Amino acid sequence: MNSFIIGERIRIILFIKDIKRSYVAMRLGITYNTLTKKIQGKREFSYIEICKLKDILELSDELAIKVFFDPNFDIEKNLFTSHNSTEN
Repeated sequence: MNSFIIGERIRIILFIKDIKRSYVAMRLGITYNTLTKKIQGKREFSYIEICKLKDILELSDELAIKVFFDPNFDIEKNLFTSHNSTEN
């Protein structure tokens, strides 16, 4: 899976859930700069980091699989729809 696409999806999730990169970096045990490089697609997330991100971002198993492994998944359409339906 393309590192840039995964990073963009994580960036969108962080924005929607109002989670700070500094918090995610701390929980992953990496620096803020390293996390930024991974979100920008300049570095890849390891398997262990993906597992930790699933928990940090509170993603269901199904959503995590789509976010990290489905190249055709439309994150904006799916996340905005589910996020808005939980607010009603």
